Amino acid sequence: MTFTEEVKNELVRLPEFDACCRRAMLASIIRHSGNLQLARGGGLGLNVSTQSPSVARAILKLVKEQQPSARVFIRKRSAFRKNNVYLIFAPGAERVLDAVGLWNAERKSIRFEGEPISKQCCVRAYLRGAFLVGGTVNDPRGSSYHLEIVAEYEPQAEYLCGLMTEVGLKPKTVQRKQLYVVYLKDVEQITDFLSLIGAHTALLRVEDARVVKDMRNKVNRLVNAETANLNKTVVASWRQLEAIRFLDREVGILSLPQDLQQLAELRGKYPDSSLQELGQLVEPPLSKGSVNHRLRKLEALARRHGYRGE
Repeated sequence: MTFTEEVKNELVRLPEFDACCRRAMLASIIRHSGNLQLARGGGLGLNVSTQSPSVARAILKLVKEQQPSARVFIRKRSAFRKNNVYLIFAPGAERVLDAVGLWNAERKSIRFEGEPISKQCCVRAYLRGAFLVGGTVNDPRGSSYHLEIVAEYEPQAEYLCGLMTEVGLKPKTVQRKQLYVVYLKDVEQITDFLSLIGAHTALLRVEDARVVKDMRNKVNRLVNAETANLNKTVVASWRQLEAIRFLDREVGILSLPQDLQQLAELRGKYPDSSLQELGQLVEPPLSKGSVNHRLRKLEALARRHGYRGE
């Protein structure tokens, strides 16, 4: 089961909402997945399709509140596609559409221009319905965060964006072939959207995945920083050893001042030690800066005697 399916299954199991919210949710479902057809006995029939059996049951329940004779049909897809299509059909479409404010009596068609929704609970219900029939969300364990809702017509996408903006979200819209896609890519925005539509279990899944990702990224940054520091230490140690060996061949370590002689001997004995570790081996102990200063003096002295190493 995909993460999108898990979210939708959670949404259809939510407790009953007020009648106004159920109408707003049904209006959203019809606008994003409904179409009209001529019924056999005359008049218009309303079709709403989905590939999810749980979503189909939820839609059928909403439609039956307005049209008790509504029923569901199951259509088998081709052999190459295993998912069935569930078609919710309601005769007397005008009755259902009028109840949810989507019937254009003059044109005898579905209204695509949206009416303002005054209640915040109904806005959330509308967004919930749109996601149920047209939404997808990436698995939070994946490489990117992405939530989108597909609309067939531009007015639907604009209306959806307007509602999302009203509740503090910042959606973007892109045209994909003949469809319009309203999407969110910021994880904070996605969790806010899931919270608004009531998918709290899914929200926790996203938050858990984000914590794991953040921790993994932090560990990777620390490992990379430690590796870079180790590489710098190894390169510097090799350069210092080469300079000390050159001095030993040219002038002899014992001819150096006592402080430089001591550091040269320690670096030769402990080539992998850091500056701080070398400082602790000196009597009395030296700071990291003092050790670095003396080793630089050794390198400078080697160059004055003809050392050409890097």
